[in-house]
Amino acid sequence: MYQTIYDVVEKRGRVKTGILLNGKDAGLKYLLEESSFFYPKRAERNKEAEEFLKASVEAAVETGVVKNGDREIFVETYEKNPRLIILGGGHVSLPVAEIGRMLGFHVTVMDDREEFVTEERFPMADERIFGDFDTLSDRIPPYENAYYVVVTRGHLGDSACARGILKRPFAYFGMIGSRTKVRITREKLLKEGFTEEQLDQIHAPIGLPIGGQMPAEIAVSIMAEIVQEKNRHFRTYCDEEVEAAVRRRTPGTMVTIIEKKGSSPRGTGSKMFVFRDGSTAGSIGGGKVEFEAGKHAVNIRNTETKVYELGQGAGDLGMICGGTVRVLFEPVNM
Repeated sequence: MYQTIYDVVEKRGRVKTGILLNGKDAGLKYLLEESSFFYPKRAERNKEAEEFLKASVEAAVETGVVKNGDREIFVETYEKNPRLIILGGGHVSLPVAEIGRMLGFHVTVMDDREEFVTEERFPMADERIFGDFDTLSDRIPPYENAYYVVVTRGHLGDSACARGILKRPFAYFGMIGSRTKVRITREKLLKEGFTEEQLDQIHAPIGLPIGGQMPAEIAVSIMAEIVQEKNRHFRTYCDEEVEAAVRRRTPGTMVTIIEKKGSSPRGTGSKMFVFRDGSTAGSIGGGKVEFEAGKHAVNIRNTETKVYELGQGAGDLGMICGGTVRVLFEPVNM
């Protein structure tokens, strides 16, 4: 199950899952991108539960517990390896690429002028692509966790880029240009059959309105808007230690914080993998909460949840931050 999740997120950059937390179908898990269901061992297939879980996952917008009647579902959106795809290699593209690299994006730059996508000009880019913008679909593979910045030198290039981007998944699509340039591009795309709803997804003019005039200032406004969009909804962080533990296919328990109230060291979606010998990979916050959850996880054979109280002062868990955390335990590779 988790092996498949990590394989898909590595390939596509974003994965959405959901797991039923209670009732006779507790432990049933759904992977949206593959439209796949994972049942606990010895569980019988239940089509009604599958349809319910699928609909709940599709409707949810961020990581967290969803309640529907007497049923509870924990929905997670995993994101990894965000890609910044800059279409146009002009003067604004240089600081955009530099800031994007500094923020941890995989950076691709494409231009239809070969001298604008050289290694000397863009040493910070992971990929440099020379080609016509209408070949974008052939040159750049679709990717869920992709952020497109269109900064070509004219509306013909903008139209070609928009035509390709709007037919594929994306996390962000922004287009630079004057209001006239943006309007011409928009009118052209409407005539080609694209809908107002599709075009409303484009951030144009691009960037947050901070009054930037210099290329570096404009780049700051663009990347600030991208960071704002990237963090608009809460996502699950892909811990490399936890992923490595899963890929070793060793039996163990995945421990995940699914709800928290008050102050706690780690947020919803934080994960720890507990091996059968009690050793761990990853963290759900350290301290006695992590110790007690790890000790409990060693003997887990079925999916279950457990609530840990914080802020008991000199109480059992010795935490002073206050609140509670609810933890999900899932047997893995059993």
